[in-house]
Amino acid sequence: MKRCDPRRATWRTAAWFLLSALAAIAAAPGTTRADTLTVTVPILPDSIRGKPVKPIAQELAEADSILRLRGGSHAENAQLFLSWDAPWGHKRARRERRPACADSTVEDTLYLCVQAGRDADQFQGFTAEIMVRATGGDTLGAWWHMQGKGGRNPGAMRVEWAALQNWGAPQPFLQPGQGFVILEPSQSVAKVRLIFAVPDRASERVQPEAVYVLARLVLKHMPQRGLPGCASPVVVEWSKATLAFGLRDEPTVARGERFVSYSGPYALSEQFRGLKTKTWKPPTPAPATTPAPIVK
Repeated sequence: MKRCDPRRATWRTAAWFLLSALAAIAAAPGTTRADTLTVTVPILPDSIRGKPVKPIAQELAEADSILRLRGGSHAENAQLFLSWDAPWGHKRARRERRPACADSTVEDTLYLCVQAGRDADQFQGFTAEIMVRATGGDTLGAWWHMQGKGGRNPGAMRVEWAALQNWGAPQPFLQPGQGFVILEPSQSVAKVRLIFAVPDRASERVQPEAVYVLARLVLKHMPQRGLPGCASPVVVEWSKATLAFGLRDEPTVARGERFVSYSGPYALSEQFRGLKTKTWKPPTPAPATTPAPIVK
């Protein structure tokens, strides 16, 4: 396996992706931030080993030109996969999880996997939006208020990134990266947003049919807190993701096996399944115009 030289890896593209993703979340209408994050992104001078590096504005302009030639940023064949206990496709992987809420020694692990559905020279990061929804007119309960600041159940959820981990499934990263998690709980829905990126040239070439594991959410039981909600059936949906194949090349994906259940049967997810995501189609070319005749 060919490893990239860490001395030559830069954070320029990754920093752009991270800041763009965080800005989009901050600008979302009606969003209540559960935690306030201070984001520090490594800033490198515009030179590597004494060699000049293109200004970021020039890199963005060139990336826009390349995308226009390709017909835009898209991944119409990409799929998202959620599974308990093991990465998607493995024997232990499950679509429903019945937790041992009273056992503090057992954890529940939810794996996020993706199939790119296209070739790509690199995979620099992703964002994910996970929705935990109460069912049957119930509420989530205080157990799901797991945010570190102001939550009644802090520390009950942690996110582990797949970079350089051996979880029994391939992962596309060659180096550790930078990740952020934002949890926004409400009475009936808890929204978990994940953002992760690695430096330039710090990933493998992506194969279209391979299923890569990106991250996992681990739920820890603390029965001594006596909080309601763990045993109430909920449906977990991976509502959407963006996949960063390069600068400006960050298509949104919202298809695949994106639902699992917790404390209840998988059939509960049927009530939350909407219309299928429309398949990407290339833009229709503008019709050729006929020049007007010259009137003498």
